[in-house]
Amino acid sequence: MAIALISPQHLDNNKTMASKFRWSNFSLLPAIILAASIIAAPAEAAVLQFWRFDTNANRLVFLTDIGVQPRVQLLDNPTRLVVDLPGIVFARPTVRQPARNPVQEVRVGRFEEQTTRIVVELSPGYTIDPDEVRVRGATAAQWSIDLPTPQRF
Repeated sequence: MAIALISPQHLDNNKTMASKFRWSNFSLLPAIILAASIIAAPAEAAVLQFWRFDTNANRLVFLTDIGVQPRVQLLDNPTRLVVDLPGIVFARPTVRQPARNPVQEVRVGRFEEQTTRIVVELSPGYTIDPDEVRVRGATAAQWSIDLPTPQRF
């Protein structure tokens, strides 16, 4: 849709035409401007605001700025608890937090473009019972995951 600019002289010469322009084209102008600003505005990405692994309690806690449904799985070789946060963007390089035995390290990074992944990797020779992992949401954006005491295998 083209928007015609009408000079004041043209309005004086043809008021009927100006009236038609005012109601047909210019009444749409605010809607056009609003639509253009929504399309052009950068989308705010949902982010991981805070995370911490407490080695004394074997507890991972994290907070996002919007609600999220974590996907939790236990993988082996090496044994690690993997927490995916779909829709949450981690825009920094992977962060690694060394831990003490039997947890080797905790790392947070981008798994996919719109998914943040938190990994709690156990030291070699240790495992946990996946049925004893407790995932709790205090709110849709505030979560804790309690790991059982790792056992040697």
